[in-house]
Formats: sequence, C-alpha cells, structure tokens
Amino acid sequence: MEVLRNLFGNLTAGIIRLLVTVGILAAAYFFIVKPALHTTETISHEVNGNIQRSLKEADVGDIGRTLDQVNRKVQREIKRSIRHTSHPAQTDRLINCIRRARQDVEKIQRCTAKY
Repeated sequence: MEVLRNLFGNLTAGIIRLLVTVGILAAAYFFIVKPALHTTETISHEVNGNIQRSLKEADVGDIGRTLDQVNRKVQREIKRSIRHTSHPAQTDRLINCIRRARQDVEKIQRCTAKY
C-alpha cells in the first residue's frame, strides 16, 4: 500500500509541476510575447503607411523618365541608329524625337525607324 501511495504521490507531484510550468509559459506568452508582437505589428504598419505616403508625396514615379531606365533593346536601337546616320541633322532630329517620346517605348522605336 505504501508503494502505491509513493507512486501516486510522485505521479501527482510530477503532473502538478508540469501544469505549473505550462501555466508560467502561457502567462509569459500572454503578458509578454503577445503584446510585444502586437506592438511590433502596429509599428510596422504605421511605418509602412508613412513610407507609402512619403513616396506618393515625393512623386517617385517621375524617376522612370530617365534614359537609363529605357530597356536595353531600345538603347541598342538608338545607338545603332546614331552609328548609321551620316548626317548630323538626322542625329539631332532623332534625339529631339526621343525627347518628345517621353520614354514611351513604342514612340522611341518609331523614332529610330524614321531617322
């Protein structure tokens, strides 16, 4: 009988220790980890929103109007057209046509074909 009592006593003590450990871990999650994650998520969304608004206000879309961002095929066509042109006036017309195209790839290709 004494053996059973010691066995059940040790078993219940182990279960109680396990429950206390799980309770402490759950409390740490709900009182420390979860609020920290929520705060981090809120800050992340606020920063992302501020960046988006800043980019819209700065009108970053206009950066795409530089010749460096024209695709490689169009750049090759421009260089080839300039190399094959023997008249400086034709080169000037090509450059002016490209400027008027405002980075529209189809218009630039028409300019290179025309001049």
